[in-house]
Amino acid sequence: MLDSPALDAARSTGTTPLRLVRAEIMKIRTTSTWWLFLIGFTVFTALALTSNGFSHHFQLYPQQDIPDRAQALAQAAQARTPSGVAAIAASMMTSGQFLGVLFVLLLGILVVTNEFAHQTATATFLTVPRRAAVIMAKLAATACFGALFWLVATVLDGVVTAFYLHSQHVSTPLTGWTVVRSVLLNLLAFVLWAVFGLGLGTLIRSQVGSIIAGIVVYLGGLAAAELLFHAIYYFYREGWVLGAPVIAPSVAATVMITPGRAFPHAPPQWAGLAVMVGYALVLTVGGIVLTLRRDVP
Repeated sequence: MLDSPALDAARSTGTTPLRLVRAEIMKIRTTSTWWLFLIGFTVFTALALTSNGFSHHFQLYPQQDIPDRAQALAQAAQARTPSGVAAIAASMMTSGQFLGVLFVLLLGILVVTNEFAHQTATATFLTVPRRAAVIMAKLAATACFGALFWLVATVLDGVVTAFYLHSQHVSTPLTGWTVVRSVLLNLLAFVLWAVFGLGLGTLIRSQVGSIIAGIVVYLGGLAAAELLFHAIYYFYREGWVLGAPVIAPSVAATVMITPGRAFPHAPPQWAGLAVMVGYALVLTVGGIVLTLRRDVP
């Protein structure tokens, strides 16, 4: 991932924190990986936005032939209240997060593992012997690209959401606190998943191994947490058990951006944020410690 122009920049810009971050951004920017990820991310965001729109349409306008139509009409009436419309707007404005953060997770992994895969890590650490400073610069650069992906999704979601709400004959200000809070927490989710990927890449140097681990943690962790706690609930019927899957990172990210409750018995938004921050901190600190102790090939 570290090509000669980026290495020359790292040498010429010195070792101040800002210059290290600029050098790390150049390493990412001078490869095709990030914009290929961005194209795929944009496509998936558009598909998620379309799916989300249809889902909310049927929520607002229940079909005639559905079973339990009375309950559906009651839910439609609730969705048309100011709080209900604000929740729909927040959902539309964060469309694409579930699969979108997977792209920034993988990008964060590749920022570190590409250096070891292409054997440029030695040159990087010889140029800047302070390994912790290098990892922190990579963290900042990866967070910037996570924020960039969030910005692309938010602009796309914002343009479509405004037209969508008008087409559904409902309205709510997109500058309302419920919507803005979800959008800002979505920004944190993208940044934290990028940091999560970076930390995972520092812990598992193997590119294939860390990518597989990231996908397993993201998708497999969701399935495992749901199965485990629903099994526990079968024997121990307490409401908090059904909210415990928030310990899975992918569930925590969904909880933190969803106004109210992401699912029945779900914890509040701050709980999802706390879980994600905890994972990011543990992986980053662990990655720095291992990087300081390991030999660089």
